[in-house]
Amino acid sequence: KNKQIAGAALDVLEEEGSIKDEQELLVQRELTNETLKTTLMNHIFIDLDNVIVSPHNAFNTEEALENILATTIENITSYLKGKPINMVK
Repeated sequence: KNKQIAGAALDVLEEEGSIKDEQELLVQRELTNETLKTTLMNHIFIDLDNVIVSPHNAFNTEEALENILATTIENITSYLKGKPINMVK
C-alpha cells in the first residue's frame, strides 16, 4: 500500500561467505570496494528487526530432500537407459 516492504525472510545473501571470514577479508590485498559494500549491506540486513536471515538452509526440509532424492534417482535411471535428462550445459 505504501510501496514499502513490511518484512523479508532471506535464505541467501550475496557474498555470505565473507561474513564469517571478515578478519581475513580485511587483510586481503585485493579487496574490492564492491566486496566491502556487499558485506556491509549484509550486516545491515541481518540487524533489521523486520528481516529474518536463515543460514542458507532452505533446501534442508523433508520435502526438499525427498525431491532431491527423487530427481537424483530419475537422473541415474534415465542415464542408464541412454536418455539422460537434466543435463548441465
